[in-house]
Amino acid sequence: MIRRVLAATALAAAALAVVPTTAQAGTQGYNCRPNYRCLTTYYSDAAHTDVVGEKGEGCDGSSEIWGDVTRYTTLDVSYCG
Repeated sequence: MIRRVLAATALAAAALAVVPTTAQAGTQGYNCRPNYRCLTTYYSDAAHTDVVGEKGEGCDGSSEIWGDVTRYTTLDVSYCG
């Protein structure tokens, strides 16, 4: 039972790490969970041709943002351990 729960949790975390997010339209980006490092990249258009801004969130809860916030985003999430 515990193995199944752990496997499901790992699968969900992996899915978050590789799925680009565009459902965050008009927001400041994804709110990173504790013990995760997140990088939201903002693009000028749906083709993701030009990066216009980024929001980085560290394992310690710190965050930094630069540039423009758009609805065209990708999200990279990694576990801090």
